[in-house]
Amino acid sequence: MMETEEYFRLRAEWLRYKNQVFDSNTELPTLAAVLDDVRRLMEERSTLGLVYFDLGGEGQIEALHGWQAYDEVLRVFARALVSLRGERFLGSRDIVAVMSVRSDKFLVFLRGNEALRPDSSSMETRAHRLGGQLQERLARLLPPLPAAPFTFHMGHALMYRDPMLRAERSIHRALDQAMFMSLRQRARDEDRIARDLDALIAGERVDALYQPILDLLSLDVLGHEVFTRGPAAGLFEDPERLFLMAERTGRLVLLERLCRKRALESVRRHLPGSAKLFLNTSARALRDPDVAGPGFVSMVDAQGLRHEDVILEIRERVTAEEGQGFREVLRELKAEGFGIAIDDMGAGHSTLKSVVDLEPDYLKFDISLVHNIDRSLIKRSLLETLVELSGKIGAQVIAEGIEAESEFNTVRDMGVRLGQGRYLGAPMAVPSTREGG
Repeated sequence: MMETEEYFRLRAEWLRYKNQVFDSNTELPTLAAVLDDVRRLMEERSTLGLVYFDLGGEGQIEALHGWQAYDEVLRVFARALVSLRGERFLGSRDIVAVMSVRSDKFLVFLRGNEALRPDSSSMETRAHRLGGQLQERLARLLPPLPAAPFTFHMGHALMYRDPMLRAERSIHRALDQAMFMSLRQRARDEDRIARDLDALIAGERVDALYQPILDLLSLDVLGHEVFTRGPAAGLFEDPERLFLMAERTGRLVLLERLCRKRALESVRRHLPGSAKLFLNTSARALRDPDVAGPGFVSMVDAQGLRHEDVILEIRERVTAEEGQGFREVLRELKAEGFGIAIDDMGAGHSTLKSVVDLEPDYLKFDISLVHNIDRSLIKRSLLETLVELSGKIGAQVIAEGIEAESEFNTVRDMGVRLGQGRYLGAPMAVPSTREGG
């Protein structure tokens, strides 16, 4: 009995230790686990190279698609990195690791060939070759994501064996240098993005796209949700990436003012008189008078729109993060007759109490939960709960992202009256006033 208990105690300790030094997601050791191996290589070679890869610079994949999708990206990156062994890009004794468990920072310790030790010139060349090879392989291996292209930042440094320094500290000093180089690259990239956004906003180079929201029984059009995208085939063509970059660079309110103007300018050329207009609005923009105040009301009135036909669509996480001030703004707009829709329902950003506090007219069931809902009992259970809640608070449920007939049939049969998605109608671009004449 005591032997059995001792076995399970030792096994538990081993598993706990393993979880600290081995990342099960990428199947790579952590820096802590390879320090001794790196130290031995330094003693053998005197000089080692270090290449550092930071995948979390933009943070867009996890923010937009969730941690499961991002974990898959990290797994693919790790496989691509390890696959470089034996192909003249990584040697058999080069060491690949992650910074820590669940990290998105990758490390490669380069031994160099037998004849030559790494130096500054060769390290820069090898680092760029590794980065180029990874970009090519990731383009083939990664699943397509709406916020593409996927990018990473990198830096490199040399480590020298110095008898006056502990080897571990030499390693960390080199890591600091490589990380600093990566941060400088990211700063340059963000400066370029900020300049491009300034030019886009100043030139009003955005397009409005309308996607219909249909009654799932009659297939009549209730209204259209309006999206905004940047120039085609450019960095900001994807609307989610456009708004994420605007938020990161402090230009979100300026962009939303432009988008609101473009949407309302184009509304009469696309929206039938009886249809409702769903406008996406961020929490920060709700404090801007041109988005959710007197200026916005004046623009709506100037287009001859009835207030009850304009629905402000708020991301669900706003209700949890932004506090009472934004709820008061929404109540004032609701008192003016505007409708309120809460986006991304079911994604876990808010409590049911905050939903009830806003008294929304529409609850939009998150697109990730509609995907393959016909095959998932859990997703159907979540939708059943939302349908029940909507009945109690007098709101209607809209199923987002219906892409297949099986999804359409499932949500309709579960009592969801409204839906949108490419199966029902793809977003359609409406030219700007200047383009349309």
